[in-house]
Amino acid sequence: MAFVLANIELFAAFAVVATLLGLTYALEGALGYQPVLPGEAVRLINAGAAVLDLRAPAEFAAGHVNGAVNVAPDGIAEWAGKQRKAKSRAVLLIAAPRQPVFAAARRLRAQGFGPVHVLKGGMRGWVAAQLPLAK
Repeated sequence: MAFVLANIELFAAFAVVATLLGLTYALEGALGYQPVLPGEAVRLINAGAAVLDLRAPAEFAAGHVNGAVNVAPDGIAEWAGKQRKAKSRAVLLIAAPRQPVFAAARRLRAQGFGPVHVLKGGMRGWVAAQLPLAK
């Protein structure tokens, strides 16, 4: 107990970080998507997940995940409307760094799609994991 009292600032900082980490995971679940690492994304793709690349068309043309469809974030509702029979499929969203994906995930969930996943690190994470790109 004396150790804790002597280092109260460190324990308080740890408690804050742990709380923020827990809130981050809770918020992601409440927003309707689950973040996945590139290795898990490969498993989802192999299991038949729909892959939506939300980046700009020029970025998509420079290199994308094989089988991905380039959809503008505001075009999610239109894409979802064409997929009526495939709503039980998982959906993997790929975005550019700092590109918001919350709205796209919410639109997909509102359209009745099953699990929605977001690639952690976006395309940079995919390239950093040395996974193949299609052009």
